[in-house]
Amino acid sequence: MRTRSVWLRLCLIAGLLGSLPMAGSALAQAAALVRVDPAMTSIAPNQIVSVSIKIDNVSNLGGAEIHLAFNPNVLEVIDADQAQAGVQIANGGMLVADAVGQNAADNTLGTIDFGIAQINRAGVNGSGTLAIISFKGKAPGTSPITFRGIQSAPTGVNLSDPGGTPIASTTQSGSVTVTGGPTSTPTPTVTPGSPTATPTHTPTGPTPTPGSGTPGRHVVRAGETLFCIGRAYGVSPWAIASTNRILSPNRLFIGQVLTIPNVPWTNIPAGPTCARQFPGTPPPVTTTPVPPPTGCRALYTIVPGDTLLGIARRYGVNVYTLATRNNIFNLNLIFAGHVLCIP
Repeated sequence: MRTRSVWLRLCLIAGLLGSLPMAGSALAQAAALVRVDPAMTSIAPNQIVSVSIKIDNVSNLGGAEIHLAFNPNVLEVIDADQAQAGVQIANGGMLVADAVGQNAADNTLGTIDFGIAQINRAGVNGSGTLAIISFKGKAPGTSPITFRGIQSAPTGVNLSDPGGTPIASTTQSGSVTVTGGPTSTPTPTVTPGSPTATPTHTPTGPTPTPGSGTPGRHVVRAGETLFCIGRAYGVSPWAIASTNRILSPNRLFIGQVLTIPNVPWTNIPAGPTCARQFPGTPPPVTTTPVPPPTGCRALYTIVPGDTLLGIARRYGVNVYTLATRNNIFNLNLIFAGHVLCIP
């Protein structure tokens, strides 16, 4: 993904767009707005909705790349071009895709990467639609549609003019809510001789029993990780990830609803602890350790002073392979208390 992003930027900078590079004397202009449209929408399970990525008030646009994140437990991207391998989104028509740096949606990780550029064409002015995404509702919940920062595009967006000069931009995220989940519907029951009906209902989903700890439901809040959630309930973060089909332990979404399983976490390392959202006591700790998830031969908890290169050398694994497996984009930025999967 990073290689393709760098490729696109190099194409722009190298002048493959057919225009002379600007000498740094471009007139100052207001930042363009890259936004999700509509900002908020609702659909039912299995219903499909089109979400556009629009660019407003841009001058001399020649190339663009965007990186998005969504909740794959709530939504999935419908492939826009079945003739090509993988899952892709559609070009919105604002730019002619003379060069396609990337076009890939991952319905497992919940990521979208899209980058195109025009060649030998004048820059685009004004507003328009860069891309169109067809989302299908999978399960009830709300999925933010956010711009995902990567190393080559910290804000999740790169805009360039025909000469490769970056264009300033701001972003505006959105969300899609999938409705129509199970509800509690009161059903009147009448006892013979009773003048009134007594409403009854069946609760939905697992609910905590006082004193039993888990299972229960936890809604992800800003700044929370699987590890701080695991500490709150004394539950293995890897078990939480497995139960909720989360492949990367460092990838959560605000508003994501997690089912907390009844799997104890042994030898819990020190670190931040999230606030509990349902009552009960932690599950009893057993002496049987929870095995590492599939694809991990070991788990390692980062301690102060660790470096990713040092950990990679300790386990005899390529540092880039280690970073990719744990969704780390900056090799020099790791945090004490995080648990790494050693591939």
